[in-house]
Amino acid sequence: MNSNLPLLTVIIPFFLAIVVVSFVKERFNRVQQLRLIMVIIFIVAIVMACLLGLMLFEILKGNTIHSAFLPQVAPFGLRLQVDGLSIVMALVGFLLWLAVSIYSISYIKTDLVSYYSLLLIVLGAVQGTVLAKDLISFYVFLEMAAMATYFLIIHKRSVDALQAGYKYIVMTLIGAFLILLSIILVYVDTGSYEVIVVTKSGGIIAPVLFLLGCFVKAGVVPLHTWLPDAHPAAPSPVSAFLSGMMIKIGAYGIIRFIFPILNFDLPATNFGEILSSLIMSIGVASMLIGVLLALLQTDVKRLLAYHSISQMGYILLGIGMGTKLGLAGGLYHLVNHTIFKGLLFLCMGAVIYSTGTRKLDNLGGLWKRMPITTSTCIIAALAISGIPPFNGFASKTVLAEAVANYNFVLKFVMMVTATLTFASFLKLISYTFFGELKKQLITVKEVPLLMQLPMIVLAILCVLLGINAQFVLNRFIVFAMIGLVQPRSILKIEFWTQGTVLDALFIIILGFIAYITASKLGLIGREKKEFEMESFMAKLVKYLSVDRIYCNIAILVGKLCKKLDSVHPRDLNVHLSWVILTLIALFVTLFFAIV
Repeated sequence: MNSNLPLLTVIIPFFLAIVVVSFVKERFNRVQQLRLIMVIIFIVAIVMACLLGLMLFEILKGNTIHSAFLPQVAPFGLRLQVDGLSIVMALVGFLLWLAVSIYSISYIKTDLVSYYSLLLIVLGAVQGTVLAKDLISFYVFLEMAAMATYFLIIHKRSVDALQAGYKYIVMTLIGAFLILLSIILVYVDTGSYEVIVVTKSGGIIAPVLFLLGCFVKAGVVPLHTWLPDAHPAAPSPVSAFLSGMMIKIGAYGIIRFIFPILNFDLPATNFGEILSSLIMSIGVASMLIGVLLALLQTDVKRLLAYHSISQMGYILLGIGMGTKLGLAGGLYHLVNHTIFKGLLFLCMGAVIYSTGTRKLDNLGGLWKRMPITTSTCIIAALAISGIPPFNGFASKTVLAEAVANYNFVLKFVMMVTATLTFASFLKLISYTFFGELKKQLITVKEVPLLMQLPMIVLAILCVLLGINAQFVLNRFIVFAMIGLVQPRSILKIEFWTQGTVLDALFIIILGFIAYITASKLGLIGREKKEFEMESFMAKLVKYLSVDRIYCNIAILVGKLCKKLDSVHPRDLNVHLSWVILTLIALFVTLFFAIV
């Protein structure tokens, strides 16, 4: 059916961003600005809830909603579509955005106008990305969200924030270039921007480029280097949305545009299987490398950032299997990770807000001073570790069932990752909230109510999505998979069995053993470790961190640019000649790549 509801869902946040810039003037004091912003947040909550609710009602009836703006000027017209997958993503994204916005009222102290206008732009862009019908609309909104996120990351304007923002924008532009190049190849090959297809005429390059671009956006190994820097630099509510939703758009792009290829074997190349193996390999690498690096961190936000990389590995593992059960597990974990990782960043944001530090060696004994934050953080930590009855346990159970039918080695990788995840969060919780209260933290108190409420709501969702796992799986996850796998059927998973409980108990025991052993050996702790150059841990950190590779590449590019600058004659004719030769070379390369 045709409707303007999707178009309004995208346009209204942009319109309200203009309202914030136009009417919430800088001449108002902070209290007046907050009052106006709270009114606008209330309006957004009501209007967006109504729009998304109406669309959900239509989708539940079996309809697919279409919307277009200036379709006659293709490819520049805007084309939107709402189905089960897009409405679930839109609802989850809006829920997290609302939690972040309410939390920010007390957290953000400066530049309220720019902060909330950018936050509204991000909401509109994310909604547009998940509701996009074609590749061009997806790309445009994806880059709008990326640019707005960049300015949110550098909100503090500190040196660290600017450096992290620079790395983020460079990496995200590389991902954007790869996605745009794939879209161009798709259009040249098919004459359409609708879907990515694999053809005998050479269309295998476009899916690979699109996949690599989505890997950058998702922050997975080895394209993850921007993520551990962006999270500590950004305000905590921005980190919550960045990890909870923004990196999920990369996974959404893979589900929407690449997943249909995974079961399609191109004659003579079995290209679907190749893509499937690539996605699963990246997923496994991200799971293991992410959790190992997280275990070594002493900065609470960097620790959570590396866990984002690890948890994205779970999602890619499920997607990459190309099976109905694998996709269900990956999509379920995507939703759950949005909830519990958003909650974890908000909890650590509360700790930073009250204590002024994010270093573990400066924390401890906060549970009496911050009981709400402690309780909600423990719930989120158990959820991400896959401990029942929380939501992370539910989605990891589906994934475990999927990999058990696929490959035993993958089940072993999941167990190892879950064990180290539990050990890592045992370290985070014990060093932050328990132990002796530091003298400088005696005056610490619980955060304001507007910061507590989003944490409490997200913690409740972690519980509800876990104890109602079968209902959520069949009514929402299977519903979101319609059109991606056929036919629609109920996925029957036994969540509460002796086997799943024993698996969870096994993870807890091994997690305690891993944590105690690593602590006794001095491999992990409160303080940042400086390992000897020839030690095992020094070599491990060196080889697991690929940031130095990108830094060396950047240095080489810088030297090359200086060399070219020194030999450049600064003659316009010579400059134009080089531009023309470069364009010809690109054209020839693309021509042979397609043919």
